[in-house]
Amino acid sequence: MDKIKFQQKSWNLKDVLPSHSGPDFDVELEKLRKDLKRFEHLKAKLSPEISAKNLLGALKLYERIREQNSRFEGYAYMYFSQNTILQEARAFKSRIDELEANVSNKTVFFNLWLTRLDDKTANRLMVNNDKDYVYYMRKLRKLKPHVLDEVVEQAFKTKDTTGRLALIQLYDQITNALEYTIWVDGKTLKDEKGKTRKLAYGEIVRLVFGPDAKRREGAYKAVYKQFVPRKDVLGEIYKALVRDWRNEFINTRHYSSPISVFNLANDVPDEAVDKLLLVCGKNSDVFQEFFSLKARLLRMKRMSRYHIYAPLQKSEKKIEYSDAVDLVLDAYSAFHPKLGELARRVFTQDHVDSEIRKGKMSGAYCMSITPKIIPYVLLNYTGSISHVMAIGHEVGHALHTMLATNHSQLTYHSHTPLAEIASIFGELLLSEKLMEEEKDAQVRQDMLVLILSELYGTIPRQAGFTMFEKDAHSAVDKGATVDKLADLYFSGLRTQFGNAVHVPKEFKWEWLTIPHIYQYPFYCWTYSFGNLVTLGLYNKFKEEGESFKPKYVKLLSYGGSESPEKILNEVGVNIRSEKFWQGGFNIIKEMIDRLRKLQN
Repeated sequence: MDKIKFQQKSWNLKDVLPSHSGPDFDVELEKLRKDLKRFEHLKAKLSPEISAKNLLGALKLYERIREQNSRFEGYAYMYFSQNTILQEARAFKSRIDELEANVSNKTVFFNLWLTRLDDKTANRLMVNNDKDYVYYMRKLRKLKPHVLDEVVEQAFKTKDTTGRLALIQLYDQITNALEYTIWVDGKTLKDEKGKTRKLAYGEIVRLVFGPDAKRREGAYKAVYKQFVPRKDVLGEIYKALVRDWRNEFINTRHYSSPISVFNLANDVPDEAVDKLLLVCGKNSDVFQEFFSLKARLLRMKRMSRYHIYAPLQKSEKKIEYSDAVDLVLDAYSAFHPKLGELARRVFTQDHVDSEIRKGKMSGAYCMSITPKIIPYVLLNYTGSISHVMAIGHEVGHALHTMLATNHSQLTYHSHTPLAEIASIFGELLLSEKLMEEEKDAQVRQDMLVLILSELYGTIPRQAGFTMFEKDAHSAVDKGATVDKLADLYFSGLRTQFGNAVHVPKEFKWEWLTIPHIYQYPFYCWTYSFGNLVTLGLYNKFKEEGESFKPKYVKLLSYGGSESPEKILNEVGVNIRSEKFWQGGFNIIKEMIDRLRKLQN
């Protein structure tokens, strides 16, 4: 196969929708409206006497509506991501948010009916039905104690468009429009014309991972210089979102705790999440030891929070975008040709936006819309090894859904806790490839430090966010101020880092800069879950070799068509076991020991 020279550019959204306006858009919208009318007519036909055949027809129509709606939602979010300060993009996203609420309101009766069916009728309808639909129904029925009357469900959906969703979009609009000025030794960083540089958040992150200590510190200070003056408005947005969560899910739907909402939605028992967070807390000393070792390698007396992501080398290795894509494709192909072939499609179909632009959403994500559409990937690529890893990570997400395209729209998306497995496994494959090809021992040591630093960022750091959220939800319910929340967060940081890392006081406001706790409450523990599970799976791959590969592909091919617990049980993982979670930290300890030997 001829090599393609991949260029950094924006993506082509026409595979999702032909446009966001005009006749072609109107045609797509009319298709959805017609299906909605057909679906609404089904309401009068739903009864305990319905046949399995007629229920199957209703499920297929509902699935088609979900596919169409997902295309509108996906397009709107990606269009907004391209330029979050473009009024047209914001207006279109708001319009689609309202459309989504309307679709939900007009279809909510169906899931409510399925959820409330008596067990005898539900079991009759599930016999000999499509396996995906059966699991979908079983998962829905676990929510039975928490569903409300149809009118109330519709009211919550309508309220969200001017409540929760509007608050989240306001947070995004405020934070994504920020520009940052870096000060080093009393002078600002300049551009090629000698003018003070205004950096986007993606460029700030690059400096945080860069080799220059003064710039790392300056980057963090620049962020807090922008966020701290906005602490009251951003903090009050968060408090309002927390109160909204409690009013709906605790006071009205009667979940046992705020985090249980997310756990049950992902079909993961609270017991497993509690064990995960418990073990993460017990192992704070593991990464404290790593940061003490890293400080010695950097010739620092004591590690500072400004420098936890510092590379060991003074000169940062740069990798061209096309070379980075080739590395990722080669790593996946070496593990399994099918994975390499699927990964290549994401790039050849122009489903990647890798440029850095003013107003573009920071960070990276993968958007899987329907089983029929190749996933889309957003990147902010600057050439660092960490950004090469980001490509491998997001492409892993894409592979996960591409392997599950034989499943229904209702079940092809993996449950969130398993959604990180393919991405992290891909990072491990890529990091091993990079380590093997690198001849310079110092660079290999630097890469091992990078891997451990990333593991810190995705295990104890994410678990810490979740533990903060649990405390914050309780504190807001008791009337906590924004300052009190900041103190809670800072207390958690000091526990996490101990005496190994000095944490400057401005980091008490770090939580304001974390979009996930605004957008997706209690989501962050899934990163810890995914990383620790994947370390265990990767260890199995090293032990079993070729025989492991089909098991791994099968695991990903489930998508969300079975519970995470059942899927992982098939490969010998018990998520309720404290011993299992501790095993992941034991692997990290071995990596730290390897780093210590490299030092010697």
